[in-house]
Amino acid sequence: MASTSPQRKPAVKQATCTYCAQVVEVARRAMSIFCPHCKKRLILEDYKIRSYYAVREFFTCGDIVVERRGHVVAPIKVGNLTVKGKVHGHVTARGRVSICKAGWFKGELEAPTLCVEGGAVVDGFLRIGVTPQDAGSESAKAGARRS
Repeated sequence: MASTSPQRKPAVKQATCTYCAQVVEVARRAMSIFCPHCKKRLILEDYKIRSYYAVREFFTCGDIVVERRGHVVAPIKVGNLTVKGKVHGHVTARGRVSICKAGWFKGELEAPTLCVEGGAVVDGFLRIGVTPQDAGSESAKAGARRS
């Protein structure tokens, strides 16, 4: 007997690998996976940082919000970053970085879009408008020109 009800497809979303920048389809409820291209573990969760957080590396395909009392000391690779507290480190974002009026950032920042509200503190080197994939190909081209 044939069923007349349509079959439900599993809910999937696309995530971009923080290491190799390849797009991967994942289950919508997944929290982490291994990238089928580079075989590294990808964290898919969003984070809200409300206190001091210092780690060797902080990589996620999701978004990070550093709350007003939050303080992150780490290299960060992220989808989108919102800074209401303090961030110290090298940040590479695939999307938007927002530094709110009470936000404080020190370090290197690479992102396609940056929004800085009045009163925010930014101290460091900024590379805006270039996606992380473009930055890698530009440095490879520069190295080829020097040779």
